Amino acid sequence: MTPRHIACATLLLALTLGRSVPVHADQTADLQQMQQFIDVMQGYYTIIDRVHEISSDPDKAIIQQLQKIDELYKNRDERATSIRLMQKVYDGTPSMTVRNAVAIMLADALNETGRTDQAIALLDKSLSATLKGSPRP
Repeated sequence: MTPRHIACATLLLALTLGRSVPVHADQTADLQQMQQFIDVMQGYYTIIDRVHEISSDPDKAIIQQLQKIDELYKNRDERATSIRLMQKVYDGTPSMTVRNAVAIMLADALNETGRTDQAIALLDKSLSATLKGSPRP
């Protein structure tokens, strides 16, 4: 069902519910079921749009992929591999957006593995770099 179909069904449902002619109980149940279906489909298309938006932006896609990779390595008790990968991305990315997001993810991973001092040092370094690159008011 396309967004246009959903819009048409929503309009039809609104017109049907807004009419002054009495609606029978079985029709009401059908209309409620149609509305529930439309709500689910609208939610589905919202998710599809959001995924497309994220996937179309390289910075957002990198961050999302790293979050998933970190989750998978964490589930396999291979946090050291995840930390090495995040450090590689942090050191190699030209994107300040990616670097800032990875710094937070990497600091969390370091902290969770008992390396709090490294996490603080990384965030301090990241903050300094961000402040240097930020426009002044």
